[in-house]
Amino acid sequence: MREAQKYKIGIFGYSGMVGAEIEKLLAVHGGVDIAFRQNSKGAEGNLSDCSLVFLATKDEESMRFAPQVLATGAKTIDMSGAFRLGQPEFEKWYGLSHQAPHLIDEAVYGMPALYADKIAKASLVANPGCYPTAVILALLPLKGLVCEEAIIFATSGNSGARRDVEAESNEISYAWGTVHKHVPEMHKYTGFSIDFNAVVLRSVFRGINANIRVALSDKLKNLKPGDAVKKLEQAILSAYGADDLVYVVGDSPDRQYGTRDVNGANIMLVKIRVDNGYAYINSIIDNLYKGAAGQAVENMNLMLGFHRLQGLDRGSDLNHG
Repeated sequence: MREAQKYKIGIFGYSGMVGAEIEKLLAVHGGVDIAFRQNSKGAEGNLSDCSLVFLATKDEESMRFAPQVLATGAKTIDMSGAFRLGQPEFEKWYGLSHQAPHLIDEAVYGMPALYADKIAKASLVANPGCYPTAVILALLPLKGLVCEEAIIFATSGNSGARRDVEAESNEISYAWGTVHKHVPEMHKYTGFSIDFNAVVLRSVFRGINANIRVALSDKLKNLKPGDAVKKLEQAILSAYGADDLVYVVGDSPDRQYGTRDVNGANIMLVKIRVDNGYAYINSIIDNLYKGAAGQAVENMNLMLGFHRLQGLDRGSDLNHG
């Protein structure tokens, strides 16, 4: 039935990194047509025709555009941080006065692996950040098995901030401890205390590699490391279904998993090791796909009644064993 109906979609910020990625995914979706586009240079099409609109815009713009779009009756998916936190938290961490606080409680956090039912009924969805996606999905299932204090070292490709990459290797540390604006988002949706250290790889285009260190709970500390790993892996596997596209993998002499294995797909890979009373969790995603546009299209699919993964690359060619 859905194949006969094409929904009209709008994109604010369609020429930016995330907006362009969303448009690329929608082009092969099969169930939607883009009827409206807007960027800083102007607009084309009719916003009033749209059933759903993506805001691939900065926080200030999203706060301005979201009320306008919702007033037309269109469902809205916001890619910024404007509606992920409560007003006091947002204003503290983003350094902005919130211009649409009446919409904050209406917004549903757009992580389908956790909130699919709520997303399907939502008018406004706050798409998660890319770093929080990698961290939350890895940490949340481990509550009760590890202590709730996480030290995280994460790298990201340069596409998180700009299109071009530098020819010469250039790694920039730009946040540490609790100063990164994604820290409260990670804390809010996991309950863990977060110490977060971020590094952008200026010579790499895409991919997030988050390395998380947490102390084992007392009941796991007395196990052999291999048995503790199995317990942690099983917790991840039990928490997620097939549509969540979260895979537990292990390195071997023949294969070591990295960002190359996730880039261009809507998947997340998790590797777990245990040493000296600590779990070391490696979470790997494509920051533009699973961490942004792919998750946004999942949200769109839920909100419009499509299969959750329609139009998305599921990484089926990878061997996750």
